[in-house]
Amino acid sequence: MADLFDNLPFHLSEIELKRDMDEGKTVLSISLRVILGALFLWAGTMKFLDVDSFVETVGFFEIPPFDSEPWDMWLGYMLPLFEILVGVTLILGVLLRGALVSVFILSAGFLVAVISANARGLNIECGCFGKALSFDNYYMHIAVLVIMTLMAIVLIICEVHRGANEDQNKLA
Repeated sequence: MADLFDNLPFHLSEIELKRDMDEGKTVLSISLRVILGALFLWAGTMKFLDVDSFVETVGFFEIPPFDSEPWDMWLGYMLPLFEILVGVTLILGVLLRGALVSVFILSAGFLVAVISANARGLNIECGCFGKALSFDNYYMHIAVLVIMTLMAIVLIICEVHRGANEDQNKLA
């Protein structure tokens, strides 16, 4: 069997294969980071540009304590700024672990809120992307949020794996 591969014009060692796989994971990780970062940056900016409308939308979800003052205003004003911050950190790759955990918590939280609103029969526009984008039905919205949550999970796994490899390299 080894004779079959001896005549090839190239030879890939185990180290080269591992390096190529690591580079593939890096490209995937950076791509997902930039996509999620851009989504959060865009969503936060759209909400911030029409923050009064977003504050009103927060109350429509009827999730205590954010369904009444001052909590609806607090969340309505703080969430867009936090989304912008998280989006920028993901794109730049700084404070990465905190940004990844934040993106996961935000995506999963949005998913739970939309499913909850749907289950309670609330017919509301979520305001996730301000007035720039609205979803025609809950199922499309839920699908987008599931994909965002899964992207965050993949990024967290990549980061944990990268951190474990760095720790092993320090020991060697």
